[in-house]
Amino acid sequence: MVNLKKKASKLTVPLLAVTGALLLISLFGNMYFYIEALQFRVSVQLHTTGQTRVEIPPLGTVMAHTHATPVLLSIRLENIDLQPLQKLLDEPPAKNEIIDQGKSVLRRVAALFIMKLLALTLLGAALGVLTTRTRDPRKYITGLAAGFLLVCLLLFGTYLTYDQSAFRKPQYSGVLRAAPWMVSMAQETLGKIETLGEQLEQVAAGLNQLYSRVDELQPLGEEQTELKILHISDLHNNPAGMDFVFKVANLFDVHMIIDTGDISDFGSPLETLLLDRLSHLNIPYLFIPGNHDSPSIIEKMDSIPGVTVVNGLLELNGLVFYGVPDPSSAGNFITPPDLSSVPRLVVGVMDKLEQLPRNVDILLLHNDKMARSLIGTAPVILFGHSHQQRIETKENSILVNAGTSGASGLRGLQTMRASYSVVLLHFRPDESGKPQLVAADAISVANPNQGFALERKRFERFQNGD
Repeated sequence: MVNLKKKASKLTVPLLAVTGALLLISLFGNMYFYIEALQFRVSVQLHTTGQTRVEIPPLGTVMAHTHATPVLLSIRLENIDLQPLQKLLDEPPAKNEIIDQGKSVLRRVAALFIMKLLALTLLGAALGVLTTRTRDPRKYITGLAAGFLLVCLLLFGTYLTYDQSAFRKPQYSGVLRAAPWMVSMAQETLGKIETLGEQLEQVAAGLNQLYSRVDELQPLGEEQTELKILHISDLHNNPAGMDFVFKVANLFDVHMIIDTGDISDFGSPLETLLLDRLSHLNIPYLFIPGNHDSPSIIEKMDSIPGVTVVNGLLELNGLVFYGVPDPSSAGNFITPPDLSSVPRLVVGVMDKLEQLPRNVDILLLHNDKMARSLIGTAPVILFGHSHQQRIETKENSILVNAGTSGASGLRGLQTMRASYSVVLLHFRPDESGKPQLVAADAISVANPNQGFALERKRFERFQNGD
């Protein structure tokens, strides 16, 4: 029994030293580093299995069982410096240069990180021995040696057994569950963007001829006082779709553009880079956030000259607008409102409309179900979300769904099943000088190689003053 107590007493110092070392590493075993415009945080801690975890907020996490030691290696994307990233995209270096620079940074970070872990090991081991209140230097040497040896074995074992090929079959969480599809899509479709832009430019030119023919069949008697508004929706980060919108806007000399949401896909700060192109427009651009648009997207849109994020009452070009952002745009979740909450949201909108000092001419929303529940509250209701272009009249309200001006986003670049669609709205002043909607042209491009469609719908009751 006495021998057992002596052996236990001898093990106390190494155990406390090892515990102190591992505790300090778990608390402070992290380091920040930059690769170009991206800031990362690397950390290490004990885990039941040997895993490497890559976190990309708010998209999710990628994990793989990469080594045999019970260590969790975590790499987290902490920040994206958009200005250097924009410069990098404008003047991209050679691919080999980026790879070589990344490897150099990682080698330097790995060396510094290991040195920091070893320093934390020695400090933690010393603190662990200190809890025994001993003054025997031999015990400190024993404790430091135990902690240092264990951490060295863990690091060396991780290095020897590390298998990069484990990431060929990783585990995904969050939005990144779609990562295999996204990687495949990127490889197959990003090269199509330039080609699509050229094709859509030819489509826009052809639209001019078709527009003239439609105007001959259904003449509007266009006057200088006519107001033309281009209604778009659900671009979903498709640069080809944005090109198409710009070309149609210029072709028909529209006076303003109304975007009813989902200009982004995930609402991430990185997606704001595409939005800078809107600053080249010289006409007003009204924007209603959709469920895919986050606070960072809204903040970026609000900072672009000529763009107005509509949240409430707005008067422009003789028309009174009322905008209702999608409730999901207040956070970083892309899930649209639950169907059970739509009636409550609609009642809230109706209460606000009744309290306004003037009647609303055009109601702007994103969600199609909310829009249909608000029939009769405004002469014109513009919306999107469903990706189904449609124009109809119900209970003294003209309902206009622009469809998806980005053909469902990058997914549309891959499959080409969705149409690029916009709606051109024609307004004429009535006897009192108030602009009234007299016609709507539904423009859609199912496939740039197969042509396009333009369908005009007229609203005679407004022309007759009914």
